[in-house]
Amino acid sequence: MANPLRIEGPDPPGMTCADVERWLVAAFMAFTVAPVFSLRANRLQATDQDAAPGTFDWITFSADVLGRSSVERLALLTWARSKSRRRIRRHRGLRALKEVPGGTVTDFCEEAGWKRRTFDRRRKRACRRLADAWNERRQAERQELNWRNQ
Repeated sequence: MANPLRIEGPDPPGMTCADVERWLVAAFMAFTVAPVFSLRANRLQATDQDAAPGTFDWITFSADVLGRSSVERLALLTWARSKSRRRIRRHRGLRALKEVPGGTVTDFCEEAGWKRRTFDRRRKRACRRLADAWNERRQAERQELNWRNQ
């Protein structure tokens, strides 16, 4: 007998680059003082490896997939922090947070000596790698679940 609480239908669509970006921006909006990188190694760990990642788990997941100090991760997290900063400043209820740390992507590119086109390419590459890694992980979990149910 089939489980009456199971939702039948096609598998949900895979993670897209837009989904990854949304999660990372949400992480920086929730924790406005979070640095892109810290001097000490990050001690965050995913709460449950089998569950969908929470807001802060995406930052850890990016370190696992891209490498803790990769330039692609730096570009993606810098972009997410800059985007969250703009959203906080535009949001009527959050305007009281005048001192939101971080700068613009243009400022970062000038400091790092990167061209904006190079920054965007690295950010998009990192985003695709995270989405693909998440989809591969989900696919492996589905295959294992199907194998167990047989």
